[in-house]
Amino acid sequence: MLRWFRREPRYLVERRQFLSDAVADYPLYQPPHRQGPNYLRSVQNQIEDEHIRLFREFMARAEENFQFFLEQRPARLAALYAFLDKFGVKVGLDDTGLSAVSAWLPGNGCALIGDPRSEAVVQAFYQMQTPWTQSLRGFNVVFDLGVFLGEALIARQPRLHWKLLLGLSEKGESATTGYALEGFLMKRNGNHIDPPERVFGECWNEVNTLRFRQPRFLDSNLLVGIVRDFSKR
Repeated sequence: MLRWFRREPRYLVERRQFLSDAVADYPLYQPPHRQGPNYLRSVQNQIEDEHIRLFREFMARAEENFQFFLEQRPARLAALYAFLDKFGVKVGLDDTGLSAVSAWLPGNGCALIGDPRSEAVVQAFYQMQTPWTQSLRGFNVVFDLGVFLGEALIARQPRLHWKLLLGLSEKGESATTGYALEGFLMKRNGNHIDPPERVFGECWNEVNTLRFRQPRFLDSNLLVGIVRDFSKR
């Protein structure tokens, strides 16, 4: 049974092959600095001045990465639109384009993220320390789907804006990209959403369901529902 669970589901293998040519030349997202959103907690025996210096350098790199992200949004959307056009998906931030992307995601998003059972693979997405090439190249598409989701929200609720959210962890590990949307009036369900993380998480869940005998694909209205929900908060 364990051997069966470890095998890649046939559908996943075939879908990756189907997408491989389009993914192979997808533009890479290459921030100026290879670091994630979390700073390492104080190292034992590290003097305070050294800790402060390293923290300031981390913050400066993070801000530069964030500015790069903001400037690259139009280019990332253009890359995503060109990619999806190869599959006959007419993308746009309007309702028709959003519905088209949302309908394409089920059964395809799972083929873009590699093996989610590997924590190294998961952290490669969140921390961005490893270039998204070869088996990780699909991460570029997933990330841009997150940019698309965020921009679709902003198009419907202009008070929303991208915000850099940083944190601390023992070794830099993270469960977010640090690129979030803020500006929600309703705080009870949280005051931000990390769109790239949300898309990655949904794709991650879909891969896991494929390993069971009765897999379930994502809802074709998933992205539509997220935008409808968060744009009213």
